[in-house]
Amino acid sequence: MCQAHSSDSGLPLRSGSGRYYVWTVGCQMNFADSRRLSELLEGRGYCEAATADEADLVVLNTCVVRQSAEERVLGRLSALKGLKEQRPEVRLAVMGCLVGVEPEGPLSLGERFPYVDFWLPPSAHERLLDHLDAIGPAATLPSPVSRYVTIMQGCNNFCSYCIVPYRRGREQSRPPTDIRREMEDLAAHGAREITLLGQNVDSYGRGLLGEPTLADLLHQVHDVDGIERLRFLTNHPKDLSDGLIRAVASLRKVCEHIELPLQSGSNEVLRRMNRRYTREQYLDLVERIRAEIPGVSLATDVIVGYPGETHEQFLQTLTLLDQVGYTAIHIACYSPREGTAAALLPDDVPEAVKDERRRAVEEVLERHSAALNRAFLGQRVEVLFEERTRGKWRGRTRTNRLVFVDNNTDLRGRLLPVEITWTGPWSMQARLAENEGV
Repeated sequence: MCQAHSSDSGLPLRSGSGRYYVWTVGCQMNFADSRRLSELLEGRGYCEAATADEADLVVLNTCVVRQSAEERVLGRLSALKGLKEQRPEVRLAVMGCLVGVEPEGPLSLGERFPYVDFWLPPSAHERLLDHLDAIGPAATLPSPVSRYVTIMQGCNNFCSYCIVPYRRGREQSRPPTDIRREMEDLAAHGAREITLLGQNVDSYGRGLLGEPTLADLLHQVHDVDGIERLRFLTNHPKDLSDGLIRAVASLRKVCEHIELPLQSGSNEVLRRMNRRYTREQYLDLVERIRAEIPGVSLATDVIVGYPGETHEQFLQTLTLLDQVGYTAIHIACYSPREGTAAALLPDDVPEAVKDERRRAVEEVLERHSAALNRAFLGQRVEVLFEERTRGKWRGRTRTNRLVFVDNNTDLRGRLLPVEITWTGPWSMQARLAENEGV
């Protein structure tokens, strides 16, 4: 049980309280950072508060990759002004991409939000905790079955539309020993599946002693006790190597699912995006992946309405998506981000056209996803069960398909074979395979 405690670190706590609240928006790396911060705070005696109003420490972990995300962050920051006025003892911290890589944050932010106590760059929870007492042991609270482990920060690619390199800095990889140690700790607290994270995981290891690759890392952590599945994201098509493909094919714990962002099927648009591969090179990579990894599932990212994108260029994207057949497509309508190269270009594709193109991509995805899932009807597949929701157990296959099973037994964290009884575009239903003793 969490207990209130006093602090000699400069962070005053209300009598009878020691509570924190973390608000997160953005990518999986942000959510991984927030969960790690929560664990560290829990480990030194803090309790999680249900709302910011109930907390002594409020942390906003931010994202600015999309304009909508930045607007949500700024709106949340503005709303906290009233809380600070009512309870000046509350400490407010902002971390993540809104701040960027400078330790104190942009001066303009400090001037606009003077009531914020700490401005911290991405993944800087240790700096925040430096303002608190010495960090205690990790929390012993139940841990999610599927966890994220950040293996690198930053990006060197400078895609024309992306703010990440400016906010998270250049690529920096963690040593394999540190990654393995974190995985062992997560396994000890109930994790069964680990997803290795980076803005471009295919660049992992550059700058480290011996320059180990992502394939090398997968081999080094494959035998961590308790971890039954390994995944990784996000990839960059220009950097995904044949060695990594072979590692996925040969290592039992590595799941047959690869996220391979496309962004556009037009060579001209890809050139303007500074993606540094062509449509032909991308399709060749897909062919090599499928030749080495039978049954692999592919997901991708697509931007519609990039500046200057013509109807014909969009159709090139659509035909490529149709040709490959993905199980998931993350679709973004282009919006300019100040500070990027693309922001200097006229945003000349009307919003209505962007929306039409988004819907066209969604239609392709639904058709392919439904057909790919339909092939599993009556088949026996392995599912890792994560949680119970709306009366059914929820889990995923090795190829990242969502499966629901109606069963009253506690299946959390169990890896079990199931028989698929129903399929739709976005999920499947199943029953436990016979003779499982459940």
